[in-house]
Amino acid sequence: MAAHRVFCTLETLSEVIRLRKDRPYSTVYSIIDKLGDVFLDCENNTDLLRLSSLNPIVNKLLKRPNRKIYCKQPWDQAIKTPRADDIFLLLPPSSKSYSDYRERKGVLLTSSLTDMQVIDDLGTSHYRPYTLLTEEQKEKLGKHGEEYEDISSWRDVFSTINVSPINSAVIIDNYLLSKFDRRKPSLYTLIQSLVPKGLTIPFHLSIFIYNKNGEVKKDRMEQVISEIHKLKLASQIQVSIVVHTSGDVTHDRSILTNYHIITSGRGFSVIDNYGVKENARGEIVSTFNNICNIPSITSMKHIHSHILDWLRDIYIDKRGMNSLYAFEVGDDFDNRLLSD
Repeated sequence: MAAHRVFCTLETLSEVIRLRKDRPYSTVYSIIDKLGDVFLDCENNTDLLRLSSLNPIVNKLLKRPNRKIYCKQPWDQAIKTPRADDIFLLLPPSSKSYSDYRERKGVLLTSSLTDMQVIDDLGTSHYRPYTLLTEEQKEKLGKHGEEYEDISSWRDVFSTINVSPINSAVIIDNYLLSKFDRRKPSLYTLIQSLVPKGLTIPFHLSIFIYNKNGEVKKDRMEQVISEIHKLKLASQIQVSIVVHTSGDVTHDRSILTNYHIITSGRGFSVIDNYGVKENARGEIVSTFNNICNIPSITSMKHIHSHILDWLRDIYIDKRGMNSLYAFEVGDDFDNRLLSD
């Protein structure tokens, strides 16, 4: 399971360690302990070893298997070109220069205790199931007096939960564009709901689609790329569609973002211009949601990490791409979620 890069000042780390038994610091400490290669602002390893000799918790962090602590990482470079799952743990006054970088760069960055509480929410309660009902199902429920959440679009699904910070996404749905006429109310509304306002770096989006017998045509996928670029999005977007022949890898429909997994049992193309056409149940859950279970394979972080590994087989190692039916269209970029 890949490690997050956790950038942390010595002052912030000391505060988290001192209050590690209390929320929200307990969740933040768990992320440092279980998930991160830690990058500190100390000058050299001598300073780090001196700190570890004085603090048994730092000493414990140094001895974690498969996780490291590094000294003197160039912050400015890392924060200007972040990876998808970077975490920057800062508290005043060191956070002042970066107070708006959470929105500008789409990565987890704390500039106050409130931001640490956001991380705590991701780790303890950030989970939402949803159900898309057809009009016929709603009518039947209404006649029986049963209450339900009236969701008719992807905007409705995302209206009560915030998946930011976000700067990248991967959509996996083998048959997402099989019903081509649904691409606007389904795929395009979904993209408009995901792309945040105010990014100063391009939003990265990769869409994986299965092409068993050549039903998916290149000219249609190029049309989709063109139409996505014409959407009135709040931030610049770089997008590609990967049409492959490894359908087993992408059997389950899901969207992976920087820190979330979004699922849909019947796929993401269940909505057309008249509303929901097929019943679908899904959930939106943070990759930190059950952090206490790590390293269990049931943890959301483990699942998120392994899905990305499987996709890298296609995206980087070209599994299922050596076929007449396989191709990639769109912008030339390396999706942050899929980059090594």
